[in-house]
Amino acid sequence: MNICGSPWNGLCWNAFIDWASTHWRGNSPAIVANKLCLGVAVYHIWREQNCRIFEGTQKTSLVVAHSIIDTIRCRLSSFNLKNHHIIALNWNVNSS
Repeated sequence: MNICGSPWNGLCWNAFIDWASTHWRGNSPAIVANKLCLGVAVYHIWREQNCRIFEGTQKTSLVVAHSIIDTIRCRLSSFNLKNHHIIALNWNVNSS
């Protein structure tokens, strides 16, 4: 969420969701990238929790974080970011 510039640090879950629901309206590339970050992070954390509970396997937080970042980067690479160089630069994806 830091790469997206979202104020995640210091906010409880409910406060963050309240903030996001009022600030992330619309379909601009920056808003879509923020929504994508949240969705991918929640999915990967949920998946890791299920693996720990039901399969007895465990990944380090660093591995989970890299999986989240790689998934977001892969998804963003399919977007047309030609006029949104900051997003492309922050996520290290091609903007053309």
